[in-house]
Amino acid sequence: MRRIVANGLGLLALLLAGCGFHLRGPVELAPELRVIYVQSQLAIGSPPGALSRKLPVVLARNGVAVTRDPAQATAILTILNEGGGRRTMAADRFDVKREYTLVYGAAYDVKRPNGQVLIGAEGISANRAVLFDENRVLGFEAAQESLTDSMAEDMAWQILRRLQAFKA
Repeated sequence: MRRIVANGLGLLALLLAGCGFHLRGPVELAPELRVIYVQSQLAIGSPPGALSRKLPVVLARNGVAVTRDPAQATAILTILNEGGGRRTMAADRFDVKREYTLVYGAAYDVKRPNGQVLIGAEGISANRAVLFDENRVLGFEAAQESLTDSMAEDMAWQILRRLQAFKA
């Protein structure tokens, strides 16, 4: 029995190695993107959006140098806009909404401090489905907040992968 398990694990390791699977290593960015300053063009005084809060954290966790001083940056990533909403997907015969799709979108660009465009304005978006139960209204609101955070994190990862793909 032990030999079968060992052979099975060995075969699994060979299959994973043969298919090209490997864990992601540290993020490698072009020299122009080594030190990034993240800014948002949301109205002054308004609270930062979920993506504006998540993006610097995701970048820093993956080895990207994120600075709070634009003078030290080699690139400035500007979140041009971001926001979300929900659309009704299903209602019952009494027109009580039962299912929604949450949508979150943003646009961003990346420039050098001198204004030279490295990555022109690009839009990204994410969506999630959420069910409504009138007996759990507070849980529905909490689920919306949690899903919005999840979508913002996914979008931050999309931006990180786009930065990785950048070639000068």
